Amino acid sequence: MARPTPPFDPTPEEEGYEASRSYLKKRFATWGAEQRVELGTDAGEAPIHYKYHYVDGHLTRWSCADLDQVYLELHPAKVIVEADELEAVLDEAKAFLAFLEDVGLLDPESDDPRVLADHIDAIASRFRTNMADVSRFSPGKHLWSAAISEGVQLDDEAAVQSFMASFNARSRAERELVFGHALPATSSRTPSGRATPPGTRPRQISASRRRKRH
Repeated sequence: MARPTPPFDPTPEEEGYEASRSYLKKRFATWGAEQRVELGTDAGEAPIHYKYHYVDGHLTRWSCADLDQVYLELHPAKVIVEADELEAVLDEAKAFLAFLEDVGLLDPESDDPRVLADHIDAIASRFRTNMADVSRFSPGKHLWSAAISEGVQLDDEAAVQSFMASFNARSRAERELVFGHALPATSSRTPSGRATPPGTRPRQISASRRRKRH
């Protein structure tokens, strides 16, 4: 007799990622409501997304080193956050780890939950510094930061497409100025004409927790 499929896989293959992601986010939202912890509608997306796609693929095993990678390296490179919302990003991280511990999902090979919470507090200053360090931005974050500076709302696809058409029409020197480095001899473009610089289009986090997956 075949064994039943478990409701949640903390280390899913690519085809199972969406199910695991959805399961965690729904349980996190339910936990937040029960604990009266204020969470946004997309709460948990950042730690889940970056842990799976850029760290080790294990959604419920966390170490201090993982937190450093997600919040001191990946966020500065890829995520656009207003300065007055940076504290909320780390608050969400602490809540997510507390949720995993409270519902029994935190992997036993994780660092001690209290150590993890204390570590988030300890890296808060470095997190702010790194998020403001333009030299850490990926090409994608440079590009979308430029779009925002020109008044583009990243959740407005028409505005994004218009910006990309305008950007692609600029001279090489103008585009290189945005990226902060020389472009390859032959730039890569998709059939739509959109430039495809290295790196990913970052999620934009706002006070209302509007996020767009990239």
